[in-house]
Amino acid sequence: MKNRIKELRLKNHLTLQDLGKAVGLNCNTLSRYENEQREPKIETWQKLADFFDVPIAYLQGTTSYIKKYELWVCSRCEKHFFATEEPKHCPYCGSTKRLCYGTSKTISF
Repeated sequence: MKNRIKELRLKNHLTLQDLGKAVGLNCNTLSRYENEQREPKIETWQKLADFFDVPIAYLQGTTSYIKKYELWVCSRCEKHFFATEEPKHCPYCGSTKRLCYGTSKTISF
């Protein structure tokens, strides 16, 4: 499946120059990525995914799911869990306090 770089760039009303300045890439290089004449390094995929706030897999076109799951940790029971938004309570112990945003990378399903 074709990557979604151009689709997201146009959806956000950006020129190649605008996107290039925002992520620190040459517009000719971005054009080659959009047309799949060149494959970005993983660091570049991450920059683009962070800029558009989507998972890398969605940007690459390998998944149609755009939800981002973030790792959270309960300070009370110290268990980790994934959530798509800030949780109101720990799914393990039910604590409504001491929930902290985790440090692992965002994953997509």
